[in-house]
Amino acid sequence: MFKRKSIDVHVGDMFHKAHDTKKVIWVVEKLFEHVDGILHARLFNKTHPKTMITVAASTLADPEFFCRAQPGGLD
Repeated sequence: MFKRKSIDVHVGDMFHKAHDTKKVIWVVEKLFEHVDGILHARLFNKTHPKTMITVAASTLADPEFFCRAQPGGLD
């Protein structure tokens, strides 16, 4: 059997996309289990809060896709 990997993501955590040269900061607004049983995160753009994305929470733990932003990062 496969065991799900524990993901250390919490509401309020900040990330930027790994290959984004602008280093836009995305903030976790909500964590929820999708109908497929996979944990997802809804994030909002720190500069433009009405801009949102939803990704599988495991994507946030993958450095090919996202990196944690430093606290007090770009505003």
